[in-house]
Amino acid sequence: MMVFSRLLLLGVLAAVLILPQSSLRAQDAAGITVTPVTDIFNVIPGKITTRTLRVINPVAKVITLYPRVLDFHTDNDKGQPNFFTPKDKTSRWTMSQWITFSKPFIRVTPGEDEKFDVTITVPENADPGGHYAAVLFSTEAPKLDENVSQVGVVGLVGTLLLAKVPGEILERLTMDEFIAPRILISPPANFSVLFSNTGNIHLRPAGELKIRNWFGDTSAAIKINEGEGNVLPDSKRRFETSWGFDWKAFGKYTATTALYYGTEEKQMIVTRSFIIIPIWFIVAFGLVVLRIAFGIFKKRRKRQAVIPPATPKPMPPKIVMR
Repeated sequence: MMVFSRLLLLGVLAAVLILPQSSLRAQDAAGITVTPVTDIFNVIPGKITTRTLRVINPVAKVITLYPRVLDFHTDNDKGQPNFFTPKDKTSRWTMSQWITFSKPFIRVTPGEDEKFDVTITVPENADPGGHYAAVLFSTEAPKLDENVSQVGVVGLVGTLLLAKVPGEILERLTMDEFIAPRILISPPANFSVLFSNTGNIHLRPAGELKIRNWFGDTSAAIKINEGEGNVLPDSKRRFETSWGFDWKAFGKYTATTALYYGTEEKQMIVTRSFIIIPIWFIVAFGLVVLRIAFGIFKKRRKRQAVIPPATPKPMPPKIVMR
C-alpha cells in the first residue's frame, strides 16, 4: 500500500509537469463605436418606426462618417453576417429598401457621441416574420449603384437591425447536433450545439449545460449562448462552450443541455456521456504495472538461482551378444 501511495504521488507530480500551461493575451482596440451592436424591435405594416443609434468617437480628432444600409443573412453556422444589396440579390427577409436616414453624414468630435436616427417605413403588404438590414458607417461617402464588393465591409462599423412584422409567426428551432467528448485525459471538455431555424422569425436559444459526475452530483453548470446570439430563419448556427475541469476529475460524467427558445419557451433536452481518465492516473497505473512486472521478474530470477541443476542419470551398460 505504501508503494502504491508513493507511485500515485509520483504520477500526480508527473502529470502537473506534463500538462500545458495556459496563457492570457490582451488586445486593445481603438476606433469608432456604434451602439447598439444588434437592435431587435417590432414594426407594424403601414407604419413608420424610428430607431436611434449612438456613434462614439474615442480618438483625438473630428471624424466625418457616412452611413449606408445593406441587407444581410448568415450563410455559415458561426452566425457571421453576409451583407448584400438589392442589386446583388433579394429575399423575403430583406429590409434595406424600407430604410432612410435623417442626414447624409455626421461629424463626431473627439470624446463625444452623436445620435443618428434611422427611419423604417414598413409596407402595408410586408411579409410576417423577420426582416433584416444593417446600418454601417465609413469615412468615405458611398457611390451610386455600388455593390458589396465595392463597399469593402471589413472596415465598417454599425448596427444589425432585426425587425419583427406581426402575423403568422412560425417559431421552429431544431437541435441538429450536440457534440460532446468521449474520452478525455486533460482539460478542457469542449461542447457544441448546432441549431436549425426552419421558421420565419429569428430565435435566441438560451439555457445551460449541466455536467454531473458518476455519483449524480453537479460538477458544473455552464450557460449556453451567453452572448445572446440569434438564429436567423433559413439558417443554422453553432454555439460552443467548454468546461475546464481540475486534476481531481475522474470517471464517467454526463452532460445535459436544457435549452429553451421562443415566446412559449419551448424546451430541448439532450444528454451525452463521456469519461475522464486523467494523466496522473495513467502515469500512476503505468508505474504500478511496471512495479508488479518487475517484482514478478525478480522472483523468477531468484527461483532459478536457488534450484540446482538436475544431475543426469547414469546410462546402463550396454550388453553385447557374441
